[in-house]
Amino acid sequence: MKLLSSTVNTDVLKGALIINEHGAEFRCSGLGLNIAAARMSNQLEIVVQMQEYDGEGELMDGTVEVPLNNLKDWTIQLQNYD
Repeated sequence: MKLLSSTVNTDVLKGALIINEHGAEFRCSGLGLNIAAARMSNQLEIVVQMQEYDGEGELMDGTVEVPLNNLKDWTIQLQNYD
C-alpha cells in the first residue's frame, strides 16, 4: 500500500492486521479512549481495540485494548478494500 500522506483516517485502521514483536496476530476492531488514565495524568490515552488470532487462524472471543504508544515495535498492515 502506498500512503500519499503521513496521516490516515482512523476508519482505515478497522480491520487492519496487527502483528506484535513476538509474531502474534490481531485484527483491529477500533480505537478507544482510556478516560481512567486521563484522571491520573490529565491526558487522554488512545487505545487500539483488537481481537487475537488463535493458533489455527481463528479470531478468539473478546477484545484486548493496548495503548497506542505501546505499539512501537508492532507492524500494522492496512487492508485495501478498493
